[in-house]
Amino acid sequence: MTLRTGPRWVIGDCWLGCRGTGVWVTWLGPVQWEGQHAPLMTCAPCLDRLKAQALAYFMTPRELSA
Repeated sequence: MTLRTGPRWVIGDCWLGCRGTGVWVTWLGPVQWEGQHAPLMTCAPCLDRLKAQALAYFMTPRELSA
C-alpha cells in the first residue's frame, strides 16, 4: 500500500486565474460540461488563492436555513 502525503505535481497548464503554461500543476478534479469532462489543473499560487477564498467563505457566519 502506498501512502499519499500530498498532491501529485506534474508539468502542465494552470486552468485557473493565471493560465500559466509549462508550470508545476496539480489536479483539482474534473470539469464536466455537456457530457464531456477534462482535468482541472492548478499551479501552487492559484491553489493558495483558492484555499484562502474557501477559508474566508468557511469562516463567514451565515444564517441557518429553515
